[in-house]
Amino acid sequence: MKIKKLLINLCTVFFLSCQIGNFMEEKAENSSNLKIACWNVQTFFDANTDGDEYYEFKKSSAWGIDAYERRLKKLCSAIKSIDADVFIMEEIENEKILLDINNFLAGEWNTKKTYPYACFAKNEGSSIGCAVISRVPLKNLTVHSLDIRSENSKLPSVRPIMQLTVCAKKEFVLLVNHWKSKSGGEAATEIWRNRQEGLLQKIVESLESKTDQILIAGDFNRDIHDFYSPQENSGNILLRKWIDGKLIKDGTLVKSAWYLDGEKIIEPGSYYFNGEWSRIDNIFTAGNLKLKTFYPETDGPWCNSSTFIPQKYIMRTGSGYSDHLPLFCIVSL
Repeated sequence: MKIKKLLINLCTVFFLSCQIGNFMEEKAENSSNLKIACWNVQTFFDANTDGDEYYEFKKSSAWGIDAYERRLKKLCSAIKSIDADVFIMEEIENEKILLDINNFLAGEWNTKKTYPYACFAKNEGSSIGCAVISRVPLKNLTVHSLDIRSENSKLPSVRPIMQLTVCAKKEFVLLVNHWKSKSGGEAATEIWRNRQEGLLQKIVESLESKTDQILIAGDFNRDIHDFYSPQENSGNILLRKWIDGKLIKDGTLVKSAWYLDGEKIIEPGSYYFNGEWSRIDNIFTAGNLKLKTFYPETDGPWCNSSTFIPQKYIMRTGSGYSDHLPLFCIVSL
């Protein structure tokens, strides 16, 4: 019942977005290249208290309408600067924020570069979900959630995998991920990332008989070096099969964008913690989908101009953007 309710809500959001798009002239859907951005925007809540917000937002006197509007303005400024055709975001509270983004950009920017298409997904009762805004049409939104019913495995709050079709010059399937964080300990939570890897592998395997154009993106909370690679420093990643938390041999091969230029990994990473860079945000391709370029986006006020360390959002002062860097790539169609 929860899944059915979620799907109804998602279809409503998508339908409204398509209605907006009917008034827009053709733009990026006829281009041979499509610009994609992916960004964990760090606990992006609106100003309304619905009860599912993180505790620090509910208790803080520094958070409210004014603080939300200032943060929204900065996010929209970053979206304008990055100028992607499809913008993927993790840690968005709800679809209302997508409407606020669209309205803000429509009122202050070139109408040819607004985002008339959008979709959003999160599990019922979760605080945050994933979102996509796009200049090209989106269709066939499907939500894949873990369904764990073992007595020994109590399912924590995990985000579903979003599957949708991007209707550019050549259609491709987009899979948006936000895997379980390491909060509670890396070892203790690894089982859930393994289960999410198994779910993603199953989805990609089923899609490969239908399409050879698949893009996988998001925050996996797993460094690229911690995925299984049959050949070190090749960029070839094997999504492994996991059943009931147990590893089954074989899997599905995907290509990591972090090694797009060859055996040398692209610098810097996407997340900086305890004095070290990691690459927990990833873009993978499957089938024949090709990337022309890929890099962490460091040309903006969301990071230090010298070290490229992300400027984490601090609610008390209203400073910063996110503790992650945005990823940017160009898909060759």
